[in-house]
Amino acid sequence: MLRWVFWSCLGLVMVWLVAQSVGITPAQKQAVTPLAGLNREEGDAFRRQQAQQPGVVQLPDGTLVQVLTEGRGPRPGPDSWVRVHYRGQHIDGREFDNTWRRRAPASFPIDQAIPGWRTILSNMTAGSRVRLVLPPELGYGRAGSGPIGPDETLVFELELLEILDAPTAVVIEPS
Repeated sequence: MLRWVFWSCLGLVMVWLVAQSVGITPAQKQAVTPLAGLNREEGDAFRRQQAQQPGVVQLPDGTLVQVLTEGRGPRPGPDSWVRVHYRGQHIDGREFDNTWRRRAPASFPIDQAIPGWRTILSNMTAGSRVRLVLPPELGYGRAGSGPIGPDETLVFELELLEILDAPTAVVIEPS
């Protein structure tokens, strides 16, 4: 009986520790709300300021775009696979990802990119490089992701290197 109580308590402690680590406790959910509000306010002010910069165009969805280099290659479709280089930053300039630094471009289907990238990539030509300022709903939204907080405005530099052929599945027959 004592052994059963010990293992039950240990199991409950483990469940509690896992819940703490993945951010699903009620206290952690309540902590997101004020941070999301602060991120939203700071992001709104940042986007208003950035919209006034020379060469910046504001799209109807709120995305701010500045063309850094106009490419001359083909334009991908919404279902295309692409290879890109990008740098992602918080509005204070802290970098959270950079494929140039890793020396490893990213390849993915456009329809699986974050919402703010889908429209932009479908309208870029290969060889183009742009600077984007994305409102939270076109990035990672209220949930955030990893180093990206809830309702954060994000800044990206994005270069479309090439349009790829969609990968094909390889089926290996048992011998």
